[in-house]
Amino acid sequence: MKSSAELTSEARIRAIAHSVSIDGSNTNYWLYPATTRDASQAETLVLVHGYRGDHHGLESFAGGLTNYNVISPDLPGFGTSDPMKVEHSLDSYSTWFKAFLEKLELKSPLVVGHSFGTLVVSSTEAKLGLFSKIVLVNPVAGGRIVGISKVLLEFVKFYYWLAHVVPEFVGNKMTKTYLLVDSMSAYTTKTKDKELRKWIKQQHRSHFNSFANSQVVWEAYLASTENVVVPFLKEVHKPVLLVAAERDEITPVSAVYDLAKTMDNAQVHEVKGCGHLVHYEAAAEAVEVINEFFSK
Repeated sequence: MKSSAELTSEARIRAIAHSVSIDGSNTNYWLYPATTRDASQAETLVLVHGYRGDHHGLESFAGGLTNYNVISPDLPGFGTSDPMKVEHSLDSYSTWFKAFLEKLELKSPLVVGHSFGTLVVSSTEAKLGLFSKIVLVNPVAGGRIVGISKVLLEFVKFYYWLAHVVPEFVGNKMTKTYLLVDSMSAYTTKTKDKELRKWIKQQHRSHFNSFANSQVVWEAYLASTENVVVPFLKEVHKPVLLVAAERDEITPVSAVYDLAKTMDNAQVHEVKGCGHLVHYEAAAEAVEVINEFFSK
């Protein structure tokens, strides 16, 4: 199997940058044309990244999903996309996502979301029924978080709140400090492979600080932590693949299995020994199961 770094590198070779205006704000997105089949005949697949990330985070998936024309936007306020002119709530992201798909004239695409992206995808599907098949990687399914994970999450919430109420230049420095980024990276990375850990740390340093301002960070943090996919997926009847991780510190894997039991068309793939960074630690495995799921 190819490493996540190799898949990412291969994706960047075929990336084509685009831009579209939505409600007066610029959204940047990247197209990765299909290479293993005629791109003019290939299905479209949309990737939706997680909180504080940008399109770079899911390039390992784009690098492996070569049967599809992959489209991957920077969510509003993150990466190089402009912030929205409204609060960055889950409803606002869902409204933006619908407009983005309409602008690109994408009808019934395949879709893959990671972490906060699973909320954007599932809330949009529940309201509008836009997608043909859905993959949710590290879905935000809730579940009881205890111990050090709960303490850390409460600390991060307070830290982001404080960063958004102090003067903006101070708040931006607080949220972009490498101490915070490296701590989050170390906490979420479970592999013992030193080279992989080093690569993940560098990816976070390079792309985790690409956001408009501390206000966006705070608003999106609330959107990502005060919602779960459960009520949305109860309204979804399309085929859904839930890619869970054995050591996910955000969503206990048991919560994902419980969620699947409430759905009429869902299946679970559990990645062993991995946490919340499936797209970095186990990209090749995820790509394999995603390709299999979409090909059925």
